Amino acid sequence: MKRINLLLIAGVLSVFVACKKGGDTGGDGGGTGPKPTEVVYKPNTIVYGSNKYVTFKVGDANSPIILASPHDGELTPASMPLRDHKDAVTVRDLYLTLLTEEISNALFAKTGLRPHVIFNDVARSRMEPNRSLEEAYHKSEAANALWREYHAFLKGARDMVQQNVGKGLFLDMHGHGHTKQRVEVGYIVSRTNLNATDAVLNSVPATSSIYHLAKNSPYTFSQLIRGDYAFGTLLANEGVPAVPSKQDPKPEQDDYFNGGYCTLTYGSRDGGTVSAIQLETNGSNLRNTPAQRKASGAKIADAIIKYMKNHYGLFPNVN
Repeated sequence: MKRINLLLIAGVLSVFVACKKGGDTGGDGGGTGPKPTEVVYKPNTIVYGSNKYVTFKVGDANSPIILASPHDGELTPASMPLRDHKDAVTVRDLYLTLLTEEISNALFAKTGLRPHVIFNDVARSRMEPNRSLEEAYHKSEAANALWREYHAFLKGARDMVQQNVGKGLFLDMHGHGHTKQRVEVGYIVSRTNLNATDAVLNSVPATSSIYHLAKNSPYTFSQLIRGDYAFGTLLANEGVPAVPSKQDPKPEQDDYFNGGYCTLTYGSRDGGTVSAIQLETNGSNLRNTPAQRKASGAKIADAIIKYMKNHYGLFPNVN
């Protein structure tokens, strides 16, 4: 791929505005401040942020899929002091970028289309991409600037999908250390609603990061969450246990993450045609070794393809 340094794109990063809850966001909605200048990314190139700390592997123009790995970075730049706020989470999601790359490679091999891939190489202890800027507890403007670059890439990928394909799916990749070895599929739907009856769940699609999909689907919302063609069900069918799914429909009182800031901001709850799902992956038997990552990457890619077939009408000829 041709490599492009983001700094060569005239002045673009200086005009991106910090995402803030209730104010300007990386999404389309709500903000009252100045709007970011639109950037046109060239398909099948690699675009870097400052010092190559964040990377946007721009996929094919007509790819409907975005993958991101925000929490697997190891770099600790001197310009970005330790996030030592009492509420700052700093644990690394080990091997997530490598797993995300395996998923991307498998998708390309199976569909002929490269997905858009964004990842961050700076340690979460220094820069937190998956919180609003005011809740990231950064201690330097350098960290704030890198946060803005990462979100500029996410917004750019989402804009490409919406403009070129019309609809798509963003998967935010994470790792958990919970006892149960399964993937936690997050839609920004509360645990209370996930543990409720189908009737209750069917009443809350507007709270979710897949709202656009739910509005345009022949399936009920409960079917989208834990029915035959729910993402968790498709993962489980591939041998990757997941919750919620038909096989494991409710988190009950077990540890479970329902999604974070990026899933909320770049999903379709507040508008747009790209829906988002957060995947909190387990380590054991899934991402802890190269062999596990290669195998599970292919399985997750197969689930993504089946999801796109059933809910988006895409990849009809891919087996």
